[in-house]
Amino acid sequence: MEDQLKYLRTLSTALILLALLATAAFAANAPFFFVQLADPQLGFTTGNKDMTVEIDHLKQAVADINRLKPAFVLISGDMTHATHDPKQIREFWKVAHEIAPSIPLHFVAGNHDVGQAPTAADIRSYQKLFGDDHYSFSISGTRFIVLDTPLIGKGTDDGLRDVQRKWFESELEGAETAKATHIFVCTHQPWFLKDPNEPDKYQNVPLAVRQDYLDLMDKYGVEYNISGHLHYDLTATDRKLTEISCGPISKSVAKPPVVGLRIWKVYPDRIQTDFYALDNVPEKVTL
Repeated sequence: MEDQLKYLRTLSTALILLALLATAAFAANAPFFFVQLADPQLGFTTGNKDMTVEIDHLKQAVADINRLKPAFVLISGDMTHATHDPKQIREFWKVAHEIAPSIPLHFVAGNHDVGQAPTAADIRSYQKLFGDDHYSFSISGTRFIVLDTPLIGKGTDDGLRDVQRKWFESELEGAETAKATHIFVCTHQPWFLKDPNEPDKYQNVPLAVRQDYLDLMDKYGVEYNISGHLHYDLTATDRKLTEISCGPISKSVAKPPVVGLRIWKVYPDRIQTDFYALDNVPEKVTL
C-alpha cells in the first residue's frame, strides 16, 4: 500500500511538472500584438514654428493605444523634427507619458534624433533621453533587434559603427541559438526602397554597407525589417526578408496623404500586419 501511494505521489508530481512545462511552452509562443508608430516628428509640418498638428495626432494615437492594450509600442524614430531641441523633446514626452505604464515603450533612433552623422556626444545625448540606441528584447519567443541606422551612414564614427556591427551579428547568433520563433530587425531608415542594389539616396542605407547587413539578415533568417523615415507606407523584399516602412503619425507625403499607425499580430506560425489611418483604427484587436 505504501509503495502504491509513493508511486501515485511520484506520478502526480510528474504530471504537474509536465503541465507546468506545457504551460510555459505555450506562453513562450503565445500570440501577441504590438503597435508601431513612425516619425512623430514634432515641429515637422510647420518647419519648427509650431507643434500643434503633430501633438494632436500623437494624442489620438495614444488614446488608441490605451484602448487596444498592445504588448508594447515601438516608435520607429524621429521623435522630434529639430535634433536635441529641449522644447520639442519636452512636449513629446508630455504626450508619450500618457501611454499606460503597463504598456512598454521601445524607441528607435532616427536621423532627427541623433543627427545625419552622429558623434559619440550625439549618441550619449540620445541615450539620456530615450535609452540605448541599439538593443534587443524578446516576447513570446520572438526576438526584436533594434539598430541605430543613422550610425551606419556616411561620415559617422568608424569605431562606433564597428561596435554596433559586431553586436548585431552576435545578437543574430544568439537569436538563432535560442531558436527564436521570429526575428524582427527594427530600424529608422529602410535598407532600400525597391532594389537591394539601388544607388544611395537620402531615404536608404548606403550601398557600401547595405549588402553586408542584408546578407547577415538572410543568413540568420530574419523575417521582417520594420522602419519609418519615408513618411509613407512601403513594402519591399530581399530573399527571405520582408521590409516594411510604416507610414507616419505626423505629416504624410503619400498621395493621397495618410497619417496613422500600424498593428502587428504575431503568431507562432505567421505574422499579420495592417496600417490604419488615424480615423480608422479598430476598436479592439482580436488574435
